[in-house]
Amino acid sequence: MRDIDQTLREINPVRTGRAADPARLDAILSTPRAATGAVGRPRVRPRWVWAVAAMAVTAGLFAYVVVDPLGVSTQPALAVTPSPLRVQLTDQPAAEVLKRIADRIDDQPDTRIKPWTAEHFIGDDWALSSRIDDVQVTSAVITEHRETWQKPDGSARWKARTLPPVFQNARQRKVWESAGAVGKESRQWSGDAGPEPLVEPPATVDGMRKWLANGQYMGPGLLYEVIPERFQDHVFSPAQRAALLRVLAATPGVVHAGSVKDRAGRTGEAFSLTGRFGGLPNKRTLVFDPATGDLLAYEEQLRQDTGKLGVRPYSVIGYSTFLKAERLP
Repeated sequence: MRDIDQTLREINPVRTGRAADPARLDAILSTPRAATGAVGRPRVRPRWVWAVAAMAVTAGLFAYVVVDPLGVSTQPALAVTPSPLRVQLTDQPAAEVLKRIADRIDDQPDTRIKPWTAEHFIGDDWALSSRIDDVQVTSAVITEHRETWQKPDGSARWKARTLPPVFQNARQRKVWESAGAVGKESRQWSGDAGPEPLVEPPATVDGMRKWLANGQYMGPGLLYEVIPERFQDHVFSPAQRAALLRVLAATPGVVHAGSVKDRAGRTGEAFSLTGRFGGLPNKRTLVFDPATGDLLAYEEQLRQDTGKLGVRPYSVIGYSTFLKAERLP
């Protein structure tokens, strides 16, 4: 997994050195991608594919529609996107809140099963680039529900299915129906991957920072990319989660957005980072359980400049909800 992550970043077509080329990103993201399926391990999609990320479409869609390049259906000129997480604002410094959570969980017992036969993960993902039946669906929000089992040797298997379409109002549903109701029937798929080395995360701040960086320069933007990925393929001990939170606490630019309920109805503390990592101005948010330090949710929102993505300013363009991470006997 870590080799795959590094390779994906190296072949990032919009990055020059450590910087991204916004013009190239816009060009790529405004060009329909070829049909895709489940290839490789399920994970948070690379940020340069999702693009980058706040406030959702509250008005109805324009009546104008454009024809899908594949000729399968019509899609709205502006994509339907999910409502953003509603955060209760706060003025508490992020570092203080993160350290307080870390102190609370640091001495909690490690209840992970030893020895274990598999690490089991369940979560929901959605991205603006989602495709179903070779169509990039922009007339509805259709979430992917995934379940993964990873063995101690690093081999993995997974299954996934699409959830029912989501709309913010009746007009959006009507546009989706007129566009062919793509995604009405649930789609299911599965796959597996061979063994690869697993490295146990350190429980010290310096060790955790190096483990997350994996030999790369770890700026704030990359950290916000790596943390959701690692929570999809590692079951952390309380001490490891505490170390990770302290790494985040020492990261410049992180803001405590406040308390929030995630898309599964769980209450967490939200920490946001605003910047141009990936190209367009964006805000990304991580939501942690204040009692356990578990990552509950991740969200990407665009700022006012949406490039050529076909969404309104401040739209959510990707999210992940982390529902379960456990070791099985």
